[in-house]
Amino acid sequence: MTVTKHAGVKELNHNSVSTVFLLNTIILLIAGLLTIYYVVQANIVAAGNYKTNLLNQKLESLNEVRSSLAAQKSLMEDPARILDFALSQNMEEAKNAVYLFENGDVALKP
Repeated sequence: MTVTKHAGVKELNHNSVSTVFLLNTIILLIAGLLTIYYVVQANIVAAGNYKTNLLNQKLESLNEVRSSLAAQKSLMEDPARILDFALSQNMEEAKNAVYLFENGDVALKP
């Protein structure tokens, strides 16, 4: 009778150890998967922030170029500068000019 109880206790003790080992293994696997998920998500967020910063830098650069081009355009549209250019090219001012398409009926026969 004592031998039988001793064998039963040993068997119960073996099942308890394997159950605890299995639970620990499952918990470690879950923790590992959650760690991998966190690292992947953190990399996605970091990559998005990097791309946003890169696009903001490009936008600032393009705004500087636009400002420079707007300044050049305003210099080119200066009436005094246009007059100087016209005079240097021996152009004359057109006085009392009649434009062909000033009248909408230009192609109609009288």
